[in-house]
Amino acid sequence: MANLGFFQLLRKNKELIPLIGFVGVAALGALTASLYASLYALSTKSDVIVNKSGNPEPWENVNPNQAQK
Repeated sequence: MANLGFFQLLRKNKELIPLIGFVGVAALGALTASLYASLYALSTKSDVIVNKSGNPEPWENVNPNQAQK
């Protein structure tokens, strides 16, 4: 029922159609960009931990006698 009222509103006010289209495209672009940024961070950043069942504190295994970066 709510969709019927929405489409009736669009039939009465045809000037809203481009506005709804642009807002929809902008929302889809923002969702795509945030998804891409999340996947990029997961695949390239070394400070992101995906495997939480492994060692959650890998810095504990660093040898203090070995030179670090």
